[in-house]
Amino acid sequence: MSTPPTRIAVFCGSAPGPSKTHTDAARALAESFHQHSIHLAYGGGTSGLMGEVARTLVKLSGKDAVMGVIPSSHIGVERPADDKDERKEKGKEKDKVKKLPRNWARRMGLASSSSGARANKGMKGDKVKRDEKAKLLLDSEYGRVTIVSDLQARKKLMMELVRDGGPGSGFVALSGGIGTVDELFEVVSWSQMGVHARGICVLNVGGFWDGILAWIERAIEEKFVRERGEGRKVLGNLKEAGGVVAWLKAYDEGRRKEREGKVIKAGR
Repeated sequence: MSTPPTRIAVFCGSAPGPSKTHTDAARALAESFHQHSIHLAYGGGTSGLMGEVARTLVKLSGKDAVMGVIPSSHIGVERPADDKDERKEKGKEKDKVKKLPRNWARRMGLASSSSGARANKGMKGDKVKRDEKAKLLLDSEYGRVTIVSDLQARKKLMMELVRDGGPGSGFVALSGGIGTVDELFEVVSWSQMGVHARGICVLNVGGFWDGILAWIERAIEEKFVRERGEGRKVLGNLKEAGGVVAWLKAYDEGRRKEREGKVIKAGR
């Protein structure tokens, strides 16, 4: 069985922000992913920081390196060009829409066929017909994008793509708004509950995340939040885009060694 690619989910804003430093950080992160053969999972948008990181990585690594996940209700907001084309040309969209093939996970290199089945299984709760459960927008400068029914389905599928990815897979949040914070803390909560074991960090451009990091530290001090194991931070705090891949890899290796240590102790 081949090892699935390392996949990092990026949570970030659909707006660029007022400072060029945010866009520069998104571009630098994509360049780092390319250098380390990392695949991207993201929210599927074409605007703001979302669009910048996806478009940059597609230019460098190709479309197969990018997997977006977007709710159908958000296409008009986060993929405005596609929505405009659809309304104007009625079926002559820039991106052709096709149903996902049964073996889509294997063909996309997302995971093994078994983990791909788990990803599809995780979407069974969506209130949509089976043949409308997910569609794939092909041949886009922003990579390949799966359409799902709602925000919760987006977060769950992105988590499963990372959970089932190769060594060093994980999550990183760039600057963003309420939606970015929601996505970030969803995976933090899932980590605390043991749903996944991947590292989570923020790319803290210009101190953007300082307030939330300070709140987490206080919540830990006052025993409302717990750190699960020595050195295993709730959120890693990275100042440079180049450090994200290394931090997530180190986190993953630490978890592996921890699991191996538990196995050894249990065998004594």
